[in-house]
Amino acid sequence: MGYLIRMVLIIAGAYAIYQNRYRILNSILGVSPIRRFVVAFGMDIPFVRDRFLQTVFRG
Repeated sequence: MGYLIRMVLIIAGAYAIYQNRYRILNSILGVSPIRRFVVAFGMDIPFVRDRFLQTVFRG
């Protein structure tokens, strides 16, 4: 019975996170050091950096 309750809670939690994923992401990225880390990490990935620069300097 405990297994069933645990699975229901995990599924309900995953659903709640999925429904509020953008709100959670905005809250996390609202913290300046975390946002700076995420941007720096993303720019270290060649595909992301190239895609970003293509979009910015498209002419």
